[in-house]
Amino acid sequence: MRLSSIQQDILFILYAIEQKGYKEPVPSMNVLNMINGSRESLIADTNFRVSCHTLNDNEMVEKYRCPTSLKLSWSLSELGRNKASEIFKSKTNT
Repeated sequence: MRLSSIQQDILFILYAIEQKGYKEPVPSMNVLNMINGSRESLIADTNFRVSCHTLNDNEMVEKYRCPTSLKLSWSLSELGRNKASEIFKSKTNT
């Protein structure tokens, strides 16, 4: 699967959060805000959602929904973690 820049950013952020020791699923809006905080041009929330769901369809992230608030959260799958590790290494070695 060829990853878009948004999908690469999602995997990068989730991997970086995991590396800091946080193992819980990360709420969608937190991920979007982190990505938008590091970009010059903002990502539309609809494009972000489509990218997350495409990653989920390709088994790179796992989707969680809070039973009380129905808020959507994401975490890396094993496949996504491996790909995110490659992305993380390439972005941090530049």
